[in-house]
Amino acid sequence: MTTAEDILAYLQNRMPAYPFDPRIDTEFVDELIADFPDHDILEETKTFRWYYQNRQAGSLKNVRVGLRRWIASAKVRKKAE
Repeated sequence: MTTAEDILAYLQNRMPAYPFDPRIDTEFVDELIADFPDHDILEETKTFRWYYQNRQAGSLKNVRVGLRRWIASAKVRKKAE
């Protein structure tokens, strides 16, 4: 099982140009885990990272909002597969 610490470590160390802030991101990750209990947040975060890897840096104005929307729409994407 993925922990909040695993997700935070990934955001801090593996997401290029992610504006990591321990205070903000701890609350953000806790909220994601609470709001999306049926999702693998770490796996969705990795998929989000690689999907946007080759896009222009300015393609997302707010990475946290983009990641949250990505996770929220994961169920719809999985049904389409």
